[in-house]
Amino acid sequence: MKGLIEEYACGYSMLRESIEGLAEEELRFKPSLDKWSIHQILIHIADSELVSTQRLKKFWLRIAAIDAN
Repeated sequence: MKGLIEEYACGYSMLRESIEGLAEEELRFKPSLDKWSIHQILIHIADSELVSTQRLKKFWLRIAAIDAN
């Protein structure tokens, strides 16, 4: 579990490094109408992070409540 948490913690840095040096034009480029730009993918990841964080909080609170009983 500790390894997973450490790997998860590296995600932000990995994303930053992967787009470092890209111009705004490159970030917003869509290879086709039905494909996402890098910018759209990053927004999706950020939104997913918020939802996942809330789900994890609820999960750990339930586990803590079960352990308390």
